[in-house]
Amino acid sequence: MSADETEDRGYEGLVRVRLDGSVVEVDGQLHGFFQPIDGSYHWYGRLAADDRIADLVAERGRAVIEVSVGGGAPVAAKLGERNPWGGHRITGTGAPPYA
Repeated sequence: MSADETEDRGYEGLVRVRLDGSVVEVDGQLHGFFQPIDGSYHWYGRLAADDRIADLVAERGRAVIEVSVGGGAPVAAKLGERNPWGGHRITGTGAPPYA
């Protein structure tokens, strides 16, 4: 198997964020990797600056959210703090929200 076959090409585009019935769509970049030490797939990314996401963080802190892309099923993720550019980091373990 070549490196290209195992490489995570990631996702760049609209990410749907859900928390307590609120849904926000924001641009994002997602990537991931398989961690052989724990046998899990870890994915991570960043969401573009958006005041609605900042409000969620201000209200909830590092909340557990659901994210999805396209028509895919939502998956659990952790919403991180605001970065210096106004966006937020997200992380998850298991199947990522992108193909």
